[in-house]
Order: sequence, then C-alpha cells, then structure tokens
Amino acid sequence: MNISSLDLPEKSIEFLHDQGFKTLYPPQTECIKNGLLENNNLIVSTPTASGKTLVAIISTLQHIQNEGKIIYLSPLRALASEKYSDFKKLESLSKPDGTSIKVSISTGDFESNSEYLKNSDIIILTNEKFDSLQRHGIKWISKVSLIVIDEIHLIGDSYRGPTLEMIISNMLISEHSPQILGLSATINNVDEISSWINAKSVISTWRPVDLSEGVFCFGQIDFKDGNSPINIDNSGVGTAIDIAIDMVKQNGQSIIFTETRKRASSMAKKIEKMMPLILNSEQSKELSDLSQLLDKNENSTDMNKLLVSLIKHGVAFHHAGVSNQQRQIIESGFRDRKIKIICATPTLAAGVNLPARRVILSSYLRYDMQYGGMSPISVLDYKQMCGRAGRPQYDDKGETILIANNESEQDSLFDHYINGDVEDIESALSNEDSLRTHILATICSSKFGISKPNLLKLFNNTLYTLQNGNDELEFKVEDCIDFLMEENFIEKRNNKFISTRFGKQTSLLYINPTTARDFRDSILSSHKDHDYTMGILQVIASSSDFGRLFSIRKSDETNYLLFISKHKSEFFDIGHSDHEFRSTFRILAALNAWINEKKENDILNFVDIDPGDLYFATENTKWLLNAFYRLTLLFQTRHLLDHVLVLQNRIQQGIKSELIELTSLKGIGRVYARRLFDSGFTSLNSLNSASISDISKVPQINSSLAEKIKEQLKDFEHNDSNIS
Repeated sequence: MNISSLDLPEKSIEFLHDQGFKTLYPPQTECIKNGLLENNNLIVSTPTASGKTLVAIISTLQHIQNEGKIIYLSPLRALASEKYSDFKKLESLSKPDGTSIKVSISTGDFESNSEYLKNSDIIILTNEKFDSLQRHGIKWISKVSLIVIDEIHLIGDSYRGPTLEMIISNMLISEHSPQILGLSATINNVDEISSWINAKSVISTWRPVDLSEGVFCFGQIDFKDGNSPINIDNSGVGTAIDIAIDMVKQNGQSIIFTETRKRASSMAKKIEKMMPLILNSEQSKELSDLSQLLDKNENSTDMNKLLVSLIKHGVAFHHAGVSNQQRQIIESGFRDRKIKIICATPTLAAGVNLPARRVILSSYLRYDMQYGGMSPISVLDYKQMCGRAGRPQYDDKGETILIANNESEQDSLFDHYINGDVEDIESALSNEDSLRTHILATICSSKFGISKPNLLKLFNNTLYTLQNGNDELEFKVEDCIDFLMEENFIEKRNNKFISTRFGKQTSLLYINPTTARDFRDSILSSHKDHDYTMGILQVIASSSDFGRLFSIRKSDETNYLLFISKHKSEFFDIGHSDHEFRSTFRILAALNAWINEKKENDILNFVDIDPGDLYFATENTKWLLNAFYRLTLLFQTRHLLDHVLVLQNRIQQGIKSELIELTSLKGIGRVYARRLFDSGFTSLNSLNSASISDISKVPQINSSLAEKIKEQLKDFEHNDSNIS
C-alpha cells in the first residue's frame, strides 16, 4: 500500500514522504485494513523494526486532523526520550486551526500535576507518570482521543504490569474512551488481550531484515532455517567472544548478552586485547576521538577509565550501573558503527533501539531471586533479545546465537527457544502491594467516595479477572481494604469508602501505602533535639519504593557492626529487623559517604557499586525524602522539619551541612563550595564582604566565576538591607 493512498491531509502525506516513507510494510497495511484510521482499538504484535512507530505516527496524524489529543506511553524513560525525538518532527506541521503541533514529554516528578501539558497535542509519558496524572484528576485527560501503549506485553511484568493494567482498566470504564493502540514485539495470547480491551489484533512475523536463529555446538553454528553452518575459530578466550569477533571480521557488529554486570565487563576486557589486530588505522582514530568524550569527565571513576580504554578498541559494556553520560556515548558510538561489540545485561533487550548484525547469548541461565539460584530465561525474554538482531539500513539478515555444550543441549535449545512459543501474558495484579496502591488511588480519585460494589466493578474489568475469575480477586481486595482502614488511609461513611488526608497525600505522592505507613510511624515516634539523619535514610532505603539494593557480603561484617554502633541513636524505633538493616547497609554506607563529601570513585570502590547505582540511589532518595517531608508537614511534627530540609540539601549536593549556604549560589557545587569554605569563605556574608580578587585566589576559582558569585550576591546585599 502506498502512503499517498492513506486518508490523511496532503501536508501529512508530504511530511511522511519527506521522512522517507513511500510504501507501507505488510504489517502496517494490515493495521490500516483493520481500522487504524477508523478509531478501532488495535493490538499490534509484530517483530522489532517492522514499523510499529510509523503506525503510531499515522494514527497520530489522523487524530491531530480531527483536533484530538494524543498520549504515547512508554515503560522506560530512555525509550520515552527516543519516541519524543521521533514525534518532535511532527512540530513542522500545522493543526486544522493553523497553529503548530506541540509535542511534550514528562517522565518524572510524580507529585506534580504537570498542568503545562494541557497545551500540548502529543504527550510522551511513562506509564507511572500517566498514572500519577490520573490520580491528580487532570481535566484535560478527558480530551485525549488516542493512547498508544508501547511494549504492552509488560502487563505481565511483576513490577510494571499492575500500573499498566490499571491504566487500561480505568480507560475501559471511562466516559471518554479513547482509541487504544497497543504495540508489542511478542504476544502469544494476543486474542485474549485483544478481547479484554475490545480490540482487533494484527499479528505478523514479517521483518524487514530476515532473522536466522542458531545454536553453536562443537565449533560451528547450525541454523533453524537450513542456512549453511558457520565454523567459528577457537581462540581459547570464550565461545561467545569468538562468535562476536567472527562478525567483526565481516565488518559487522555484535551484542553479547551476559548473565551479570561483572561478566559483561570481564568479557569486554578480553575482547579489548583482541581488537588491535582487527581494527584499521581509520577505525582506531574514530574510536580514539569517541573515547575522549568520556575522558574529559572531570570526576573520572575507575569504570569511566575502563570504558575509555575499551572504547578506544571498539568494545564496551552496557548495564544498569553505567551512568547516563556513559550510556549515551556507548549507544551513539554503536549506532554510528564505531563500537563493534557491546557486552550487555538483558536490560538492553527491553531498552532503546540498538540493533546489531549478530546477537549472542553467552548463557540462557539467569539468577532468579524467587528461585534462589540460576534458572533458564523465559522464551519471551529470548525473543526480546532476538529483536536486537538485524540492522535494516545495513543488513539483509540478523543472527541470534545460543550456545550449547553438547548435542542433547543443542536439541533442547532448538526445541524450547527457537521453535517454541512464547509464554502467555498473565496479569500480575494479584500482588498485594500493587493492589493496595491502586485501590487507594481509586478511592482517592472518587469525589464522593466509592461503594464496595463499584470498587469491585472496576477490578472486574481487569485482565486478572478475565484470566482468573472474580472470586479470588474479590478476596484479595477485601484484605487490602482491611489494611487500608486499619492503617487510617481510608474510612467508611454511609457504606462508601473515602480517603483520609493521610491516604490522599499518600496517593498524590505516588508512594506505596506500606512506605507511607513506615514514614508515618517514624515521624510520630521521633523526639525533639534528636539527630535522625541515618534513621530517615534507613527507613527510605528499606521501603518498598526504593528499589535497587545490594546484599551484604562477609567482607562488610566489620564495617556493618561499626556503622550500626556509631549511628544506633539515629534510627527510629519502629520494629525494623536486623535483616532489614543488613539489606540496606551498602546503600546507607554509600549515601552516608555522599553527604560527607567523599569522592565519587572512593564511594564506588568502598561499597563496590557502579556510577549508575549511586545516581539511582541519590535520585530515589530525593524523591522519597520529599514524600517524608510532606508527611512530616501533614502530621505537624515541627521538630523534624529542619532536619529533613537539611538532609534534602545534603543529598541534593552531596555535602556536609556547613556548605548548604554556599551551594545556594548558581554554579557552586560540592567541590567549589568546599574550596571556598576551606579558604575562609564560610558564608554568603563573608563572600559579600570580599573582593573579586580575593575570591579569585581560591584554588580553581577563576575571576570569571568570582564575578558571577559577586553578581548573585547583589541580590543578597539588597535583601539584607531590606531586612535591616
């Protein structure tokens, strides 16, 4: 089907032509035939790179023409940013009233109602951000005519699934029901999901680049499709590495999916030693220039130094511990075909669009926390990794390689992963933590309260009820209601549930009720004239909302006992067990070092975490500290307020409390503030009294920065005179 035959305005057709789209892929044609432009709900289950984003853009253009408002939901911030770039191009077009299309993105700040988004036509959101907007009762949501749900198969994810399921369930009972366009690469029970949301399904295995799936065994790769086997030279450093190097010699790129972060970095270091024999001088020059983008980082960590060395030789690793800057450089270097091999954990498979000619699974086993050991990955996870294979603009095929140790294992891998079906998507809503959160949100968003039958009516529209019946869910809902009433999140009046101030605040802060309960109990158990710095951080880190923690090691035992002994008086008496203290120790030690101005590299080495982990810990702590502060205000515990405000500043900047005043100046962070303080400039008043020349004498404070400091202090001097 030609783009020009679509029922879209001429300017929209011209725009698509300018973007290089002339004809539709077969799956895209099927979407049109199934009513994409006729407001039908659709579930599109087609392989990666089969053009699902274009389907969303075509539908968006039609809704813009009809003066609609569009929301694009993404499960990850990185993916949201990628889609924002795609849709931002539509701002070159005009709406029917002649004004330009406005595209916006919002992925954080769950407490904000983001009122500015009401003036946007296309809004890119994470699932959680959209959920928080629903809780705030944003009126413009009723004007949304199209909701695109990317990676809709994540309904089955234990962490993200319940929120997405409740978003859809709320839409299904909404008076203003928008068109739903669900996108996914792999859904087995697509008919069941389609039935749930009253959608038509578009299912296709068509790819713009053919995929060959194979298994390596005894020196060669055998493929499912009957392609000739590929012999792989044995270098002695590892099978996955040999398979990846073989592709580099063919001027292709490879991604190796590994079990752990350490395995990813150790593989990359082995590959680094082999690359000088393969790269030519021009490639080496390009890689040297690329590595310098990281080498310029003033606060260089050991990981940064390692990545600089690896990138110089065309290899890198990619996992959740990599910082944002490092990740961006690695990804752009790989897209530009400069970096030849990436060793990654499976998080990359569910992340940004980063295809390679060959994808290798170094192992099909992963650590399973519930199982307590290594277990085989799901077929769904395997297929997600397959999606990274094949670059449409460079390759005529992609390859995915599993590794077997013997012929029996090779047969099993073919049967289970390559020829097998992916698992059905199953609702994860039965998790009580998730249920409590969404029941509270539902009660809070009802203006005059909600009866139990009406509450159950909403949950009867969930995928969980469709798959399991309503009896089991009703029992779980009753348990959650009992918890919410016992802990004073809700109360019952005239046979309706209504939220208390505590419950309403909890829902708007977008925190789990169990987190709010622990915060409240800590706040109410506090005493005047007492330092609770580590206690606040420990309650935050042990909360169900905090996320990533690191198990305590035998080598930590002495430091743990010293830490507990030193800060014992700062902890709240709310019944936390030794296990809870131990589970948070490494994060607490990192946060404690951060607010005491330890260098980033020293913190990472002391606690044995990565830059991305420290960033994750500080960002989550900022969010939850704000929630703690709001609840402290709610319960009018004034003696804690100053402590929390000070801690917020310390976490934000990574400083001791004595530097808070200095870091209020723009351009003065933890390093410059410490240099000023140690040089005798301990307050804004002391800087105000000094000359530019005096300030410029401070190490690494040049005259330009000194002038900027003095410029800002003019306001301080003016305000000070007014106060006097």
